[in-house]
Amino acid sequence: MEIFRQLRWKLTLSYTLVTVGALLVITLILGGIAFTQIFVPVQYFTPDQMIDAWMNSRMSSTYPMWVQLLSQSPVDTELLNVYLKDPESNINKVPLFRIGALDFSVTAKASIRILIFSPDGILLGTSVPDDPLIGSAIGRLFDPRQVPGLEVPFRAAQAGDTTPKHLYTELVPNQKIVFAAPVFNRAKRYEDQVVGVVVIIFDAIPTEEDIPAYTLSLAIWSLFFFLLGNGLMGALFGSYFAHGLATRFSRLSSTTDLWSEGDFSRYIDDNTGDEISQFAQRLNKMARQLQSLLRRRQDMAVSEERNRLARDLHDSAKQQALAASFELGTALTIYERDPQEAKKHLTEADTLVDSVRRELTNLVDELRPQSMDGEDFSETLKGYGLEWSRRSGIKMNVHMEGSDDVLLPVTRETLFRIAQEALANIARHSAASQADISIDYGKDSVTLVIKDDGRGFNTSAPHSGLGLHSMQERAESLGGSFSVASEPGRGTRIVVALPRSS
Repeated sequence: MEIFRQLRWKLTLSYTLVTVGALLVITLILGGIAFTQIFVPVQYFTPDQMIDAWMNSRMSSTYPMWVQLLSQSPVDTELLNVYLKDPESNINKVPLFRIGALDFSVTAKASIRILIFSPDGILLGTSVPDDPLIGSAIGRLFDPRQVPGLEVPFRAAQAGDTTPKHLYTELVPNQKIVFAAPVFNRAKRYEDQVVGVVVIIFDAIPTEEDIPAYTLSLAIWSLFFFLLGNGLMGALFGSYFAHGLATRFSRLSSTTDLWSEGDFSRYIDDNTGDEISQFAQRLNKMARQLQSLLRRRQDMAVSEERNRLARDLHDSAKQQALAASFELGTALTIYERDPQEAKKHLTEADTLVDSVRRELTNLVDELRPQSMDGEDFSETLKGYGLEWSRRSGIKMNVHMEGSDDVLLPVTRETLFRIAQEALANIARHSAASQADISIDYGKDSVTLVIKDDGRGFNTSAPHSGLGLHSMQERAESLGGSFSVASEPGRGTRIVVALPRSS
């Protein structure tokens, strides 16, 4: 849709940045991991070349350290075994290319064990101290025949032989090799002196047949790092972009909450120009229209209330005052010639004036605001009913069931106004001798029932009054229901049900 174009492109751009950024980072990470894990089958090397390559790469870094340790007297075997804990298993490393400080190369790795001996054959250290055969022999004279294929290269290394083909035994072609190398004294004048022997047992050398397993392992790790990196990048970018959206929607929510409470003093401030901003401006426009509508409805309600009061005053107080005026006029006219008859008219006028007073009192009570906050609604309604009974002379029965502890103020106000209107109608029109009010606080709703034993009326006939219509509007405005049942000569029954959570 056209309205979502800008937001759509913003979201598209954000996810594109996430994807591209994640791929770049993962490519750099996996590039370093993958290229350094590329497998080079060792059968392309002869055993002599493999031993020579291992000597050039591994021995070039560790040989001086072994020479220094083995040249000491006594030899620090504890430090020697520390160096042997994690033996390097690379048997060849070929550089491919370099990008800045990142060096890419390929390696061939093997599973190896390393043993260090003194010149007289005492085992000084091993990379596999947990091995029951080798680990238990540390510090004692070791018989090289205990390791298959070791005796010949071991004796050659003890003698200081450096010829590669004399220093290894190939137990399984291209898979298992036993290799021994002499360690010479570091001092120049003793450079031909053998100070120790290094034995490397190649237990598993990778071959072409291992390529599928290596490839699968590499693919699994690559997928893991790809998902991990992509998830982290997505979380960072998503958090950044979502924060802005969440802040804007939070402003929308807080402002609309104020509107729902009738406070239109604040509008949504969002001028970014995208679809959310356009939506906010439409909400602002709607709020202004709603505010205007509420004002008009308030004005109409005031006008209707004034009309109702004028009608009530015209139908009751005005007519009664007019009748009292006629009675007073008659009394004044006949007072001199018939004082007793004039007194009767004065008495009737007094009765009519008292009726006017009661009617005006009822109207004032209806208009007087009632505070529902912090009070027991049941007691408030009961007190009003008893006071109404005293004024109207109609007997009142009040029955309450349940508790109003979670009844909202707006619900209390609505129920009270409906009860006022209903009782006012009973006093004016029903000629009842008794009225009943019952209120039931249910789990989800509260029900108010008001009935009388008056003259009743035909509910299907048109009525010019606003009382019933006003009560129905009040109930339905809170999502409740309103019903009235009446028949001529059989009284009237009004039932109002409102949800407790309104």
